[in-house]
Amino acid sequence: MILPRCGAVPPLRGVLLDAGQTLIRELTPPGTVAAEAAAAVGVDVPDAMLAEAMASASADMAGRWHRGPFWHSEANVRRLFTGAYADALARLNGTAAVDPRWTALADAIYEAYGHARHWQLFEDVPELLEALVRAGIPVAVVSDWGHGLEAILLDLALGHHLHSIVVSSRVGIAKPEPELFAMALQRLGIDAAGAVHVGDTYVKDVVGARAAGIAAVLIDRERRHERLDCTVVHDLRELIDLLAL
Repeated sequence: MILPRCGAVPPLRGVLLDAGQTLIRELTPPGTVAAEAAAAVGVDVPDAMLAEAMASASADMAGRWHRGPFWHSEANVRRLFTGAYADALARLNGTAAVDPRWTALADAIYEAYGHARHWQLFEDVPELLEALVRAGIPVAVVSDWGHGLEAILLDLALGHHLHSIVVSSRVGIAKPEPELFAMALQRLGIDAAGAVHVGDTYVKDVVGARAAGIAAVLIDRERRHERLDCTVVHDLRELIDLLAL
């Protein structure tokens, strides 16, 4: 379904939002996060090597995170990230990935990313959320994430805007499984016909939402996509008009 510019889903009864790269993004450079974690656990690694390791780990995860059950439990999420961190550190240092130094540092980096100080809202988020509040439209976050997401969103002062936060690792269901979206609808007390989901990935967000009968919008801030069979916005503030808020 491609939404018209106004009166997208009459009547609109609820909005579902992805978290990462839709509402929030990293604030602290990954190398800095790793350097702080290394100091905390007493592992001596040059800052430049840490930055290179984090970039390598990110590239590794980019090729894997969208396949397999990585997001279905906290253990799986942690394994995805810490494994990538430890492997990258081992490669750059010419040691085994099971080296306890890299295991300890990888765990510390993962824990650091659970703190809101390393995250920030996109600048278009507050205006959209305030418009939804004024319109009396309930909002749920639906995200593939580890157990730290709720605390991050609350510490970023989003609590009073959100009616529910549905996190894959908490419920054992991940995108694009339609059950994750259906759970958010149930928590909001609405049906699919009155809902819109907004996210930044086509398969997980658009295909997943549609499988649950929900109209989908892709947020594409970097204008990477062309000619998709869904509504695409480049700024969340576009939704204020799109949804006739």
